[in-house]
Amino acid sequence: MPASPLPPLMMTSEMGTFHRQTIEELKANIVDRVLVDFDYTAPIRKALLELKSDLTTGTLQPLAETTSDKALWDEDTQPWWGKSWLEVPWLLAETYFYRKLLEAVQYFQPGPWMGRDPYRRMKAGEIAKALAPFIAEYEVMADANDQAGFASAIAKALWGNRSDLSNLQHYDTEASTRDHQIIRNESDAVYELLKSKPARIAYFFDNVGREFYFDLAFIQYLIRGGFAESITFYLKNQPFFVSDAMVADFWHILDALEGSGSDKAVQLAAEIRGWIKSGVIDIEAPPFLATSREFNQLPESLRDQLKAYDLAILKGDANYRRVIGDRHWDPTTPFAEVTDYFPTSVVSLRTLKAELIVGLTPQQLEDFRQNAEPNWMINGKRGMISFRGTPKK
Repeated sequence: MPASPLPPLMMTSEMGTFHRQTIEELKANIVDRVLVDFDYTAPIRKALLELKSDLTTGTLQPLAETTSDKALWDEDTQPWWGKSWLEVPWLLAETYFYRKLLEAVQYFQPGPWMGRDPYRRMKAGEIAKALAPFIAEYEVMADANDQAGFASAIAKALWGNRSDLSNLQHYDTEASTRDHQIIRNESDAVYELLKSKPARIAYFFDNVGREFYFDLAFIQYLIRGGFAESITFYLKNQPFFVSDAMVADFWHILDALEGSGSDKAVQLAAEIRGWIKSGVIDIEAPPFLATSREFNQLPESLRDQLKAYDLAILKGDANYRRVIGDRHWDPTTPFAEVTDYFPTSVVSLRTLKAELIVGLTPQQLEDFRQNAEPNWMINGKRGMISFRGTPKK
């Protein structure tokens, strides 16, 4: 990252911002949906309603339960204990909300609710609803291994990120590859890296449903086309942001493809399973990915693991926030500059759903300020393919 001082953190205290709205309004909607989806016991319902109330009238408090991750969360939240949820760093508030929700539903506690994903029904609905639209597009997708074919394949993986349950809203799900909608497009640089020799790739997933289906199609393209020697799937080890993909969700998605009635979709699932069996695909779910920490705080074991890859592919807005840092960056700050710490080459595929951005030209920034719709940074209508090559030794 650039030398200190770093830009200030994005805070939930910033009136009129999307990051404040996510805590003040949108997270309360998630609690309401979870309450509707499951017939929780009276103590769990009370805990959920208290969490909902705390978001606007309460304060951050330490986890009450004793779990393996308590020490980490205590360390990260302790400076903010007693502060309103509406006066803390945004990423911390969002991630801690999801952890506190798991505490409320007794996800880690022995009993009938232990290990039961509170977002399971929402995710299952998204997986089912997204299948037919995905297949309609997937069955006519070309698979040319040239530069144009690669640009098309990576763009489809990018646009899958338009749908998102974490704020209980759906962005436009029409997959478009019109160049002007990808406001930073370094797919050619990624192509040049991968065409030189098959790469060892770390793939950090984001959402279930439409996005995950297109991720699998892109992974199939990379392996079939000789761009990837091996791919490690990085998934969540526990429920996190509502639609974040866990290992269990991945198997559910493969089952959906196999039961789709589409020969091509069935073949996709079969190839993914075959690559897992042969060791071409591996699956990881490090606990770090369900914490409040950014990628510049990678634990040493995960950092060493990532050094062995030729490329990390980061999907979605949350991973974008975690790789550049949830801060008020000058939008013209180079992506390569703020990610120079990352232990391998990295590409971020992100549709814009947060009020932070780097890598714009001064001309782009001025054009957006003068001509774009007021919510252009959060409405998911624009995408970015941001790449930084081999890190400094």
